[in-house]
Amino acid sequence: MSGSRRKRGGGRSSADEECSTRGGSASVSGYSSSSSATVYPVQLSPAVLNKIGNDCLVNRDYNEALRYYEEAIAITPDDCKLHCNRAGALIGLMRYPEAMAEFELAINLAPRRYQPRHDFGLWLLSLGQVENATDHLYSLGHKPDEATSQKLEAVKEHINKCTEARIVEDWATMKIESKAAFTSGADSSPQLFACRAEAHLKLNDLEYAETWIYIARMHKPFTARESKIFGMVSEAYVFFVQAQIHSSVGKFAAAVTAIEKAAQIDNQNAEVTDELENIRLVVEAHKHGDEHFCSERYEQACTSYGEGLWVDSSNPVLYYNRANCWSKLGEWEKSLADSNRALLYWPQYAKALHLRAASNIKLKRWADAVRDYEILRQELPRDQEVAANLSHARAELRREAPEGKVELVSDVEKFQAVIASGESVVYFNELTNPECAWMSSVMDTLSAKYPSVIFLKVVVEQSRAAAENITTLPRFRLYKDGSRVGTATLDVLEIMIKDNLIDPI
Repeated sequence: MSGSRRKRGGGRSSADEECSTRGGSASVSGYSSSSSATVYPVQLSPAVLNKIGNDCLVNRDYNEALRYYEEAIAITPDDCKLHCNRAGALIGLMRYPEAMAEFELAINLAPRRYQPRHDFGLWLLSLGQVENATDHLYSLGHKPDEATSQKLEAVKEHINKCTEARIVEDWATMKIESKAAFTSGADSSPQLFACRAEAHLKLNDLEYAETWIYIARMHKPFTARESKIFGMVSEAYVFFVQAQIHSSVGKFAAAVTAIEKAAQIDNQNAEVTDELENIRLVVEAHKHGDEHFCSERYEQACTSYGEGLWVDSSNPVLYYNRANCWSKLGEWEKSLADSNRALLYWPQYAKALHLRAASNIKLKRWADAVRDYEILRQELPRDQEVAANLSHARAELRREAPEGKVELVSDVEKFQAVIASGESVVYFNELTNPECAWMSSVMDTLSAKYPSVIFLKVVVEQSRAAAENITTLPRFRLYKDGSRVGTATLDVLEIMIKDNLIDPI
């Protein structure tokens, strides 16, 4: 009976042609036989093992590829090509430090061969390590092809623009340029992922900041030959950004761990050492504040949290904690102010939104309370306390709203004439919308607060032309001298009125 040879994973390989058998069946490295005859091991050649490994690599089966390359290397340990291929499998497994060591071994084995240096340079380029990549791609009198050269220059240009944007704190540009560096070829760069995370952090988008720093850490940052970004060792920069994000979301112990790692890697960088001191001060202030709060010493707790904010004036957790202390002291205006600051730096901070809504209830600012509880109701549809507070705030808003301030417009010509006459806010809705009544009350309140602005209501069933092809309802639009200057939802309507329609004093 002829023994069947089965490749690991179940498939049959062309490598079987190289296998010889005795007694009818053979067991080869990586293969098994079901024959009961005497088995004699036959070893595949390094070339065949390399080919099987390459096939696995193409199919992204990195663990299998690694096994075959290692079997081949065990036979011919001085083959630089095998070490380069093993590095490729390690890259697929995101074992970057090992991959770097493997490339360096390949180069040492064949110091006059360009190919290992070229392959290493391409990988370093994908990591955004432009200087190191350039050294390898332009070595031994060689240079890369035109496409690689263009990619190298594009990544370098976008990283330089990131650096310029960071110096002037132009975080929006830094976000755009870090993404452009990624799409240009640096698509595995932990420091560029961290760059995007830092930009999102500074733009007060903590959710995206956490996502991108997680991706950066998944790529296991490491430093090849002291690669730097923004004057900081690249690996240290990832921990530096991670520490800031942890601190902003209240993970203070993790923040200390991350910034201490950054300092261990790059203890000569002033940004790193300054941030290490700052985070330690913030953590200490937060600890003392919590101790005072738990002992109901709310004034002392306010002072401690304030000391932390003196060091980090954009920390939303410290603002929320202090706002909570003010609420315990019945200082609702101060509680509202600190809640607003917390939400400015972390717009999705649910605890701060709860506290702001409660402060608005206490201060009888019904329109603002309705706005906050509407958002909370969407996030917590089964929360009975939220539902009750929303119902209460709506009832009070309807009861206290002034009469006859918002004009209902159904004639398109009148609509156009009114919006051309000055500053105006138009509320578009449907008769069947259950929120129509209380949102009209919000408009009444705003019209009393901003008498220089004209407030209109358009019911789309009555005037499709005036509705201006609006498909999402309810919706607010702002006009100035006949030109639309903005579209808003209720939660940002008053801010947009102030920014776009009210002249500063």
